[in-house]
Amino acid sequence: MGIGWRIKGEADYEAPELSLSETEERVFDELSQRLSEGGDAEKTLKRMCQQENVLLARDSAQRILLAAKMNCDGFGAFDPFLEDDDLEEITVDGRGTVRVYHRKKGWLKTNAFMEKEFAINAVNRMARPLGRRITSQNPRLNAVLPNGSRLHACISPVARSGFEATVRRFRDKPFSVKELVDNKTMTAECAAFLWTVLFGDASLLVCGTTGSGKTTTLNALFSFIPRKERVIITEETPEINVPHEHAVRIVANEELDITLKDLVKDTLRMRPDRVIIGEVRDANETTALFDSLLAGQARGTYATFHATTAQDALKRLTALGARKEDLDAVNLVLVQKRIAVLDGKKQREVRRVTELCEVNNGIAVDVFEKPGKSACLTQLTENYGKTRKELVALVKQRADWLERAPSNHAEFFEAVQKESYD
Repeated sequence: MGIGWRIKGEADYEAPELSLSETEERVFDELSQRLSEGGDAEKTLKRMCQQENVLLARDSAQRILLAAKMNCDGFGAFDPFLEDDDLEEITVDGRGTVRVYHRKKGWLKTNAFMEKEFAINAVNRMARPLGRRITSQNPRLNAVLPNGSRLHACISPVARSGFEATVRRFRDKPFSVKELVDNKTMTAECAAFLWTVLFGDASLLVCGTTGSGKTTTLNALFSFIPRKERVIITEETPEINVPHEHAVRIVANEELDITLKDLVKDTLRMRPDRVIIGEVRDANETTALFDSLLAGQARGTYATFHATTAQDALKRLTALGARKEDLDAVNLVLVQKRIAVLDGKKQREVRRVTELCEVNNGIAVDVFEKPGKSACLTQLTENYGKTRKELVALVKQRADWLERAPSNHAEFFEAVQKESYD
């Protein structure tokens, strides 16, 4: 049977090496068989060696025990990558090659290799707590793991190579707006404008391509929402993580035929101050988004959406069934992109907010072309009891404040609440 994987050699991303010799693999197989009945690995190995008259060098024993621990208690060669918070994606292809997507360095080939049978077993162990597994009768698997990571896997005949798997990881500690400003994802002026506008009755669509950081940005922006407000989160895949105590999460369930549209109807009876609709992808979810926007039961509705420009987002919404006359219910459209940067001879990726637009008569209008004439700021004069000119000055004041704000997400949230609402 063997270990089923190895971590060895040089690569763009090098995990700590671990591979077994043929002799060590034979010992490993016997140990694994005995451990299937339970027991302590170290004691079992020691007893086994005494019974079989096998003398193991200390380093061999340590390698065997570590491999057994990774296979029995973890997910084998997946483990070192699942523990690295800088990794967003972990993929395995039909050849057994493991690649990762690093937050700062992009795609990297690793020094890990998995045999197909082991990789399938590891995926099934990940999905076991959910009562799911991948089989020849069910060759596709999509699941949200208990730690919040998203798992996708498929085997033949869906995967032409025989097998592929992707684990998308989410950072344990959410990014703060201050970190997004420091990383140059968005400017302090953009963040300050959103801070000022989101207090009022403004809805926001965060757009971008896959992996552009849409959800990360939406999570961060909720630090600007008053802590006492009731936030209802409706999702198909749990990804939204807001710091509010009065937040309720309801999740669609395909097997029970509970759709996002059903959940949005439920929010009408839940007295929300804010509604988040997770990711809008199809016509039904677009209908759900506009049901929430037009019902007016919340001070703001928020969602993520795939589009490369603000105007393209409005066109796609129309193509998915939204009426053009209803598009103005989306007050703001923010677009964020992944941009490749050549640093010397190395390519890396950065995330950048490329547009922040208001919607006026179904047309996206750049907020910063004439910030003093922003329709959103004009609507906020009653909320703040200030003139439009005073609100423009407030945005500038908050941009300056953001430059010296704390970076930690929890500390940033507390600082914003104290600065604005407490």
